[in-house]
Amino acid sequence: MKDFKNGALFRLRHWFICISLILTVPSISGAQVKEFTLTVTEGEIELKGVKFPVWTYNNEFPGPVIRVKEGDTVRIKLRNMSGAKHGMFFHGLRVDNRIALQEQVPVDPGYEYVYEFEAQPAGTHLYHCSWKMAEHLNRGMFGLFIVEAKEEKGFDREFAYVISDWNSRADSGGHGQGHPANIMDNDITTINNKAVTAHAPQVMDAKDGERVRVRIANIGYLPHKLRFPKGFLVTHEDGYPISEPKTQETLTIYPGKSHDISIAAVEGKWPLYHNVERPSAAEKGGAEASGHGHDGQKYDVKKIQEDTSLNEEIGLVLDVKGKVK
Repeated sequence: MKDFKNGALFRLRHWFICISLILTVPSISGAQVKEFTLTVTEGEIELKGVKFPVWTYNNEFPGPVIRVKEGDTVRIKLRNMSGAKHGMFFHGLRVDNRIALQEQVPVDPGYEYVYEFEAQPAGTHLYHCSWKMAEHLNRGMFGLFIVEAKEEKGFDREFAYVISDWNSRADSGGHGQGHPANIMDNDITTINNKAVTAHAPQVMDAKDGERVRVRIANIGYLPHKLRFPKGFLVTHEDGYPISEPKTQETLTIYPGKSHDISIAAVEGKWPLYHNVERPSAAEKGGAEASGHGHDGQKYDVKKIQEDTSLNEEIGLVLDVKGKVK
């Protein structure tokens, strides 16, 4: 293993962390110091029979969920053990100018860097690579960053998901994953580490009478529509509470956005349908996707309309059995 060296931009810590969460230190205010290590390596995943070369955090796709409390001090060590440059971006989190500048500096192969900031605001956020962003996000370099509120409202169960898009033909077309020419041709959708298919939805288990929270974010470049005929409340968008949530059956999650939804569990099996809004062939020529920001990615794809001819697939199923005792 290559030795890590001191440098103006790459600070060597005198401790090494072998697992994601290694230490929590309480403070007088109740906030803690949470330390994580994310090690970048090369790997490969298979989706619908297609193999994709990827970079991973801690050999996981998506990267491990980072979960802290609002106000905690977060220290994240990025160790780059791959052959390419990488960085870190904290999507939707409020960070100071110092961190914003550090996000723009790539970490060379064989080096490490430590980012430190206060976790704000509470909500469902993302982290991802900041270097050659389109390509690196399309090669698996992302994960959920959950900041729990200081005073959490009661939920009996919680599930967290991140949606991403993949192009099964990108590497054979000469451009490669993440190239702007390929983004609108993504033909595989994943929810967490599994491809969405018509016959193998992921299951959320609950009991009758429970209140279920589902955190869901879209790291891809296409809008994704969710439909839950039973109805749900959208309580948060990009971490911020919605003042007057109303019961609804559909929700479109645009690129770079996140939502928290609340479901009252009733006995039965309740499918959550998924549909992706793709541009037509004529519209692809004028399509553009904006960059990622701390306020959440702004959807800026031109002239893209929902293709209602696409068949819905069951992405998730809420399986409710028995009653809460």
